[in-house]
Amino acid sequence: MAGKVYLAADGGGTKLLTILYDEEFNILSQAKSGGTNLLFRPQEVAEAEVRALADELIPPGIGEIEAFDASIVGPADYLVNAIRRKCPVKTVRHWGEGHVALASAGVRWGIVAQAGTGSDAFLIQPGGTQTVGGWGMTLGDEGGGYDIGLRTLKAAIYAEDGRGPKSVLPELIREAWDLGVLYDMIGKVSGNPDARSLIASVTYLTEKAAAMGDEAALSVYADAGVEMARQVLAVIRNGGGRWIGPIIASGGAWKGSARMFETFRDSVRAVHPEAVIRFPDFEPIVGSVISRLLAEDPETAEHKIDLLREKFAGLRVRKPADLKEECE
Repeated sequence: MAGKVYLAADGGGTKLLTILYDEEFNILSQAKSGGTNLLFRPQEVAEAEVRALADELIPPGIGEIEAFDASIVGPADYLVNAIRRKCPVKTVRHWGEGHVALASAGVRWGIVAQAGTGSDAFLIQPGGTQTVGGWGMTLGDEGGGYDIGLRTLKAAIYAEDGRGPKSVLPELIREAWDLGVLYDMIGKVSGNPDARSLIASVTYLTEKAAAMGDEAALSVYADAGVEMARQVLAVIRNGGGRWIGPIIASGGAWKGSARMFETFRDSVRAVHPEAVIRFPDFEPIVGSVISRLLAEDPETAEHKIDLLREKFAGLRVRKPADLKEECE
């Protein structure tokens, strides 16, 4: 295969996404596997999955990968090794989660409210980086997908018991998990070796219920927005109260309902009314690509980012369907 070939990867708590592309930004292949954080998954399972991913991702005829750019939560060596078993890789770069999120928004400096399976906030400025959150599902990660999923299950329990408002959530969970009664979910959750991914996956039911106007689900998203605002306001205080750049809402948890973003935005602007708060242009995996472009040749990066909007159109960020406006 003629021309240079590049690889980008984005790995988090529940999934690993990879894309193989050429120097004209034509996507040659894509592959996906489970999460990369070995704190929550058996290493042998993750390694087997990435070996299968490498087989799927790299077609015959690829002689060499020019650069492999990755943003991985957890150790990345086993992924790099799996790729190198298929073909040589000249350069490997590891990009921080916060830097990639900003790059996917086309900026270098700002604040990231990261809400994927877990959650944290990054203040990334010319003078350095500060982080709040990222304490994991047992001790923290408020506002992330696992937290939203867990709050959703509890909202369903409260509705079932009469401790909370009536909700469609119990019925949605029974149907999705094929339960006779809601109480059966105890065994499904407690007996699952990857309960973190299972609970995080409940967010698609939260999204469905919120779209139906279910107040219990909407309250879950509002609570998540408040928790994300607390992290961002804390990282701003820790950084001295001033910053340059926008606040970027990055990660899959934001996609479920505008209620989360709107509550977050209003909470932050109550303290910092001047804040520019918006979504990134691309999914985080494209942030690794843009980070490479900025590192290699900042002067031509802007033109190439414009080309990415055309070639990587399928990797543009999906915003909440009910979002009326952002906050520029």
